[in-house]
Amino acid sequence: MNNWTDGYVETNGITMHYTRTGGNKPQVVLCHGFSDNGLCWTALAKELEANYDVVMVDARCHGKSDGPEAGNDTSAMADDLAGLVRALGLDRPVVAGHSMGATYTELFAARYPDLLRALVLEDSPWMEMPPAGAGETAAAAMKERFDAWKTEFQGYREQPLEECVAKCKQDYPDWEPGTCELFMQAKQELNFNIFNDRLISMGGWQENLPQITCPILEFTGDPELGALVTDEMYAKASSLAKDIERVQSQG
Repeated sequence: MNNWTDGYVETNGITMHYTRTGGNKPQVVLCHGFSDNGLCWTALAKELEANYDVVMVDARCHGKSDGPEAGNDTSAMADDLAGLVRALGLDRPVVAGHSMGATYTELFAARYPDLLRALVLEDSPWMEMPPAGAGETAAAAMKERFDAWKTEFQGYREQPLEECVAKCKQDYPDWEPGTCELFMQAKQELNFNIFNDRLISMGGWQENLPQITCPILEFTGDPELGALVTDEMYAKASSLAKDIERVQSQG
């Protein structure tokens, strides 16, 4: 990390933070999941930096990026990312997103096809939305989910970081050294304005995937071990996308 730099850009009404490995190489932009930050990609960036200029972004309300009181939805995140790509003068990078990052990078690719050359998704939240007429029930379920998350993250804030890290290492003994420290630091720094708009919508992918013109590579794991994407979900997504390929971990 000695040669990595970090900086800020003004985009879509916020100040957005990023970390960059640098160099005159093909560019890759990494977009983290909910409650993480850009540096949670550190282990992967170390693997890629010899051959790629890796840009790790902090989404709004995450890391060192701004978190306005309202408007913190995945639509805004897609527009934030477009502003960052333009501000840094990136040359149609490969854009990768995990979970929440997958959701808003799909929308980014659909809206801004000229700003990227390929899309890499990790465990996309391709859930079915509630049927018509289930509005109040769905809203109540979403509120319950967000209230539970807020309670969970408040608990992280109230514990010493070293205790959170120790529990993380116990839960994830196979993670790369240093990852739990980055992971739990991100949890403690999460801006709670993220909860104001019930932003984590799982919808929209059915509309976004058919509009994406670049190649898509989807990384998935085993749903029995906690991965999101099932065979049924991927079958539906692949029927909608123009150019998509899947790589599935067996462990």
